[in-house]
Amino acid sequence: MKRRKFVIGTGALASGMAAAVGSGAFSSVTATRDVDVDVADDASAYLRLEGTGGANSDYVTDDGNGGTLTIDLSPSNGGVTGGGEGVNPDAITRIDDLFVVENQGTQAVDVALSKSGANAGTVEFYPDSRAYSGDPLSNSAVTLAAGSSATISLEVDTEGEDLGDGDELLDAVMFSATAN
Repeated sequence: MKRRKFVIGTGALASGMAAAVGSGAFSSVTATRDVDVDVADDASAYLRLEGTGGANSDYVTDDGNGGTLTIDLSPSNGGVTGGGEGVNPDAITRIDDLFVVENQGTQAVDVALSKSGANAGTVEFYPDSRAYSGDPLSNSAVTLAAGSSATISLEVDTEGEDLGDGDELLDAVMFSATAN
């Protein structure tokens, strides 16, 4: 009889513990999966960055090593027709339709940018829908549906700035595309 009470008691204890623990709840899982991510040049990436090939194409170049878009308004850009070597001091310089940003992904994204450099505030990038009169990309993102694009123009405003020959305005621009 004692054995029977022990077996029944053990069964009741196991049932009670199972009910207390829950049915399949967990607090952590670690699983390894294969993921393939490749780097593509700017023209082939999910966020395509490419020169328009238009009248201002002399300012947009490929680095020759992986297809990174470069905008060069410096003396080192020997490809500029006419030989210009930079923007004017105490002036506003606008370059229309410089490059294209295209969403080659599968969902809509908000595209914005951030800038770095000692005089980064003097340089702004505008999507075609807001060129020079609306918010620049550094203040307000532009929404691109899958497969759509925006042509980007550039404005450099050195008015009232204490800048001279050889001063660097911008070091780098970082684009960000966030799914919305």
